[in-house]
Amino acid sequence: MDIHQFLELFVGRWRSQRSDHQFSQGNGNDTRSVIEITALSLDDPDLIAICQKYDINPNTVMHPMKMSWEEESLSSNKHKGQALVVPVPYDLASPQKGLILTKQGKGVYELGADEALTIHTVTAQNVIEERIWYGNPNLRFRVATLLQCDLASDRRVQSSKFYSEIRSIPPKA
Repeated sequence: MDIHQFLELFVGRWRSQRSDHQFSQGNGNDTRSVIEITALSLDDPDLIAICQKYDINPNTVMHPMKMSWEEESLSSNKHKGQALVVPVPYDLASPQKGLILTKQGKGVYELGADEALTIHTVTAQNVIEERIWYGNPNLRFRVATLLQCDLASDRRVQSSKFYSEIRSIPPKA
């Protein structure tokens, strides 16, 4: 599978089960949510804005998408949100590696020979390492690790999350 096929599989409605462990608190929890992922056109105003923010030509992006999610919970305290995800290959002829742009920051991605996508995002105090792979076109797995970094270059795992996601509505053909 190449990066284009990998990213095209993102589109659709996914039911997500997340197991979360906070190492500093010694606890964890499970959460279910629905994730809706849609492809963006290259003239989408949100895409244009994020490209301008990072001084990127919109014609160099690859499979930009909008993600929205909402937790399924019996309580009234449901978390929901949305994000833009904009992959920008370093080299259009070899797009397996590049940048990932979001409104919150940017990271780097690489699709490995094992067909797993690895994303590293660095913030002022943290590093987020995420790995995504497919069991089949409608079954996706993700592992996200939040590492806390301090001045002594010490990296400590702050939290780890495992997601299993089943596509309930495939993309429109």
